[in-house]
Amino acid sequence: MAERIETLIYGTGLPPTGVKVYAYFVGQRLVVDGMPIDIHSSQITISVGGFEHDELFVNWQDEQQQQWAIKPIGQQQIQRLVQTAPESLQPLLKKWHQRKRHLNVVWGTIAGIVLSVLLMIGLLVWQYDNFVSWVASKIPISTEQQLGNAVLEKIKAEGDLLEQGKAVETVSQIGNRLTQGSRYKYQWYVLENDTVNAFALPSGIIVVHSALLQKAENADELAAVLAHEVQHVEQRHSLKHMINSVGWAAVLTVVLGDASAITAVIAHQVGTSYFSRDLESEADKLGYATLVKAKIKPDGMASFLQKLADLSGDSEEGLAWISSHPETKERVIAIQQLLKEQPCNTCQPLAMDWQAVQKTLPKVEKVVKEKKMDLI
Repeated sequence: MAERIETLIYGTGLPPTGVKVYAYFVGQRLVVDGMPIDIHSSQITISVGGFEHDELFVNWQDEQQQQWAIKPIGQQQIQRLVQTAPESLQPLLKKWHQRKRHLNVVWGTIAGIVLSVLLMIGLLVWQYDNFVSWVASKIPISTEQQLGNAVLEKIKAEGDLLEQGKAVETVSQIGNRLTQGSRYKYQWYVLENDTVNAFALPSGIIVVHSALLQKAENADELAAVLAHEVQHVEQRHSLKHMINSVGWAAVLTVVLGDASAITAVIAHQVGTSYFSRDLESEADKLGYATLVKAKIKPDGMASFLQKLADLSGDSEEGLAWISSHPETKERVIAIQQLLKEQPCNTCQPLAMDWQAVQKTLPKVEKVVKEKKMDLI
């Protein structure tokens, strides 16, 4: 007696889930128990199925051209069908094995690619800051200059930028002392604006608001602010922030040397960019070292921040430099700790007539929020 194969049969009038039946081969013919099915092997085709491509289907059409199929239940029953099938079906069954192996390879490859992509994404998220730093390092200084100068022209178009005078000379004098030996050629400006702020543009353009100069008690406090902003340039913090802000497509155009696509974005963010706590801490720490290297008394860094924190109270309106630099109290504590651990006995206060500098500053009547500036 022929060896029976446990299968599910699918066809016209049967449930979509199939009906359990026993099938077997008699010579060249497939017979199904309990059903008027007796099919010659020449009418049969073999196909692969299942999510993991491990199922075998025996297919045929009846006299009414209705599609039928049986599926052996499990690998043991598949093996039994393969062993008992007539010789004429063996080439088809061999192709089924080959197709099964091929699909397994294809899906295995796809799974490997997906896993690799997921691992790369995970690694990128885990090492995101390092990746951003790497991208920033690939942008040439010449492109930074293109960016910085384009934004500077936009600021100049507002008509409030001072390029000469006692205040600009003082900022330049202190700034040049802080940046000796730098790879950047720094430019120093004063902006008529009554928010206490200062900001750095790519390539070494530093802009100080006139209100900050009025708020500083002495030149040492101005030097502290400049040292901090200089480190945003030296460490390319502005570029890193740009990468996070404008997206990879725009950054790619910058890497390729075209900065025009993101100039408007950078200009819009001028003076309002928020750096991460880590970047701010780095700028503070390296700014402190810059003051020490220039032999300028670094106490002004802590005193200026503390002064702004005290003045801000419950509201930081008009104090943009502190409001855009989070965790101010923690920063003050960290700087005070540096003063204790790394004192500079050879550093001296800057010998400048600070009141004379402040008297040359123009009076700004309007608050920046009342001015329709494209840059804020």
